[in-house]
Amino acid sequence: MYILEVLSGPLDGKTWSFEMEITIGRDDALAGACLTLDRYVSRRHAQLREDSGSLVLTDLASRNGTKLDGRVVTDDTPIAPGARFTVGRTLLRVKRA
Repeated sequence: MYILEVLSGPLDGKTWSFEMEITIGRDDALAGACLTLDRYVSRRHAQLREDSGSLVLTDLASRNGTKLDGRVVTDDTPIAPGARFTVGRTLLRVKRA
């Protein structure tokens, strides 16, 4: 079980729990973690998922990109629990529950 937490941005402090995967985006019909107030977030922006016991972050061809440690994420990128990443203008952290 993981927790996705907003660290800064319009929804500061908001959290979502997930087991195997969660989609991050602006459209609540398409995203489990919905960031409706960040206009720089795409409808389906990024995805976090567990793959063989490790977490993977993937950008879903978003308009404004996803960044991990200041680098642009394109394909599946390993991410450690506790790591911070940015979608649109929102800073997020994923951690184990």
